[in-house]
Order: sequence, then C-alpha cells, then structure tokens
Amino acid sequence: MKRTIIVVFLIVAALVIVGPSLLHKELVDAKDPATGNLPRRDIIRNAPPERRAFAETLRWFGKVKSRNRTRVIAMETGRIVSIAARDGVPVAKGDLLFTIGGPLVDSRLEVLQNQSATLRERITLAEQMVRVKREAVSRKFAKREELTVAEDALARLKAEMESVKQAIQQLQEATHIHAMHGGVFINRKVSVGQEVQKGDDLAEIISQDSIYIAATLFPKRRDAKLETKRAVINLPEGRQIQGTVTTVLPQRTAEGATVVWIEGPDLDSALSPGQTVAGTIILSEHEKALAVPQDAIVRDDEERAYVFIKGSSGYRRQPVKTGIIAGGWVEIVSGVKAEDEVVVQGAYELFYQDFNKTYKVAD
Repeated sequence: MKRTIIVVFLIVAALVIVGPSLLHKELVDAKDPATGNLPRRDIIRNAPPERRAFAETLRWFGKVKSRNRTRVIAMETGRIVSIAARDGVPVAKGDLLFTIGGPLVDSRLEVLQNQSATLRERITLAEQMVRVKREAVSRKFAKREELTVAEDALARLKAEMESVKQAIQQLQEATHIHAMHGGVFINRKVSVGQEVQKGDDLAEIISQDSIYIAATLFPKRRDAKLETKRAVINLPEGRQIQGTVTTVLPQRTAEGATVVWIEGPDLDSALSPGQTVAGTIILSEHEKALAVPQDAIVRDDEERAYVFIKGSSGYRRQPVKTGIIAGGWVEIVSGVKAEDEVVVQGAYELFYQDFNKTYKVAD
C-alpha cells in the first residue's frame, strides 16, 4: 500500500515540474514565426480573376395567345375619318388601318399647337434675355444670380415645350392606327364618319402563322432596346425554349409596364393558348469577361467597390468598376488585369483592419 502511494506521489510531482514547460513549448511552436502572435482562423487566399460569361437579363411574365384573331381597337376618342384597309385583304405589320379625327381630336390638336407656338415665342425671348444677361455679367453690369434666374426660366420653357411636343406626337400616333402584325384584315365594325370611344373594337386581324406570347415586363431603362432580343421561356417541367421579341407595343399599361410579343418556331409545339408562362429576355451577353467571386468585392459606405491585390510589398486596395452579378461571381469591367492576384477570401478583414500587423502574406 505504501509503495503504491509513493508511486502516485512521484507521478504527480513529475507532472507539476515538467507539464508547464511542455505546454509552453506547444504554444511557442504554434505561434506565427513572423509576428509572434497566435494564428487566427481567418485565412487570406489569393487567386487570379477568371474568364466567365455574363448575361444581362430582364424578367417577364405573360400569357400564350393565338394569332388567329387580334383585336384592332381605337386608341383615342373621336370620329373615323378614313379606313385604309379592305375586308379580307392581307395587311403587313405597320400598315395604316384607320385614321381618327373629328372636332374633339381637332380641338385637342389645335390647343397643343397653339401652346407650342406660344412656347416658341417665349423661348426666343428667354434666349435673348440669357444672351443679354450673359453679356451684362461679363461687363459686370449685372450679378451672376440674374443670369442664373434667366437660364432657369429658359430651361423650364424648353422642358414645357418638349412635353407639348410629346403630347402632339402621342395624339398623332393614337389617331393613326396601324397593324401590329401581318395577317388578313377582317370583321370591320365601323364605317367612315362613325363616332368611336377609346377602347372600342374596330376590326380584327387573323393569322395562321403561329402562336405568340404577350409578355409584360418592367424595363430598368425606358430606352432599353427590346425588339429582336432573344427570349427564354421557362416550361412547367423545367425545360426551356427560346423565342424572339418581335413587337413592342407603343403604349404602357396602367401600372407602367411594357408589353411585348414573343414569337418563335418552338412555341407551337410546346405551348397552348391561354397558358401562363414566364422567363427572361437577354438584353446583352458578355463572353469571357473577367470575373471574381462576390467575396472578393468590398464596398465602402458610399457603395464604391474595391478588391485587394497582392503585390511584392503586400496587399493594395484597388478601386474597380463592376458589372453583372450572377452565380456568386461579379463581372469586372475595369480595375483588374488577368494576371493580378486578387484576394478572394478575407477581403473584408483586410478592409477593416491593418492587415500587416495581423496577417502574414502567403507565398
């Protein structure tokens, strides 16, 4: 029994004497040899940018319709003053079908034209005033504030003139009704001299070519070019087919959406009239664009984008211009070269910390 107690005592004593030195050795071995600090779990990893394909897309939803019958409706209240198409005769896309006029339309057009003429005179006077004020300021006969007031007045008049011009153009377009697509003009419901209300049915155009999709979308830019763009249609079973935007309707919906027609040879066999579908329109495609993972991009409080690039003396912060973001990757428009070593992991740690005191540059 005594012998057992003595053995246990010797083991405990050995641990007390030797243990701290062993623990100290493990900690020393685990330290970063460059900084003397314990390693962090954060790891900085570098990689050159990759070449990837990006596509700028626009989502849409719509309904499949038959091109057998398309309604021709009045776009403005007024009187039918001429009919350019005959029943049963083929018409081409863009052909003039009806012209709407009458006292109401003539009165609106006259008011707009009078406004335009008055504004032209006021703009002429305002331009003269700006020239006079500019000359006076240059000779120190007038204050710059007076010139600013005159220039602001001219700018407001020009904006008002542009609005009137657009109103005249819209009225002219609404009173001249054209065929939205080719087909046979049939079922005319009105005659010359007949009064019509906005939205009234005037006739129909039939076509046996194919079905189409009336797609509704909200372009990010009003000047986005949609006609002839490739459209992807998502089918319920997970497949995709493709079509082309053939028509952009001139008037927006009450919600401000744009309506386009999507057509293509694959639609006939895959879709049925009345079916609701959705998909995307490919606005632009960028093949082999430089790209980095999303984690490589850091942004400051003003949303300016940066990456960190490894150099001979450490890491430097580099401003970049980014493009499309897709699949966890960001298109780099400018700021990075193909041979650069970009931080793809740990970028925000470098952004918020003085990394030279915390991290060792990995070879």
